[in-house]
Amino acid sequence: MLNKNASDEIADIVKNIFQEVSAYLNRVGFYVSLAELQSRYDDALQKIIRNEERGKNCRYISGEFKISTVGEKNYQCSYTLYFEDADERFHTLEAKTAPLDMNCLTEDFRDELKREVTLTFEIDEPKRHVPV
Repeated sequence: MLNKNASDEIADIVKNIFQEVSAYLNRVGFYVSLAELQSRYDDALQKIIRNEERGKNCRYISGEFKISTVGEKNYQCSYTLYFEDADERFHTLEAKTAPLDMNCLTEDFRDELKREVTLTFEIDEPKRHVPV
């Protein structure tokens, strides 16, 4: 069973992943599209949701993933996940990255982000394994 410290550790891991990926992409000159960033984050969030459900015996209700501008040259990723426990109490799990350099984003992605300021996406419920 995951305790609060384990949930905090998972959130910290996700935050650090994107800071490290951003730094690496800047060094090698690779540019990330919106679809690629969403896909990378979605995989990590699905694991976080499943771990939270198992560890706290709760059910995922909904969530949002946001990509927002931070000043002229940076962006930030964040998520908020909502769960309901067996006693019908709700709790929230959220985290955000430190500001990341926009130079690692494709030009189209940078332009869209600058124009929209914040891009918000719903986080789908994790796929459940159904025995055949």
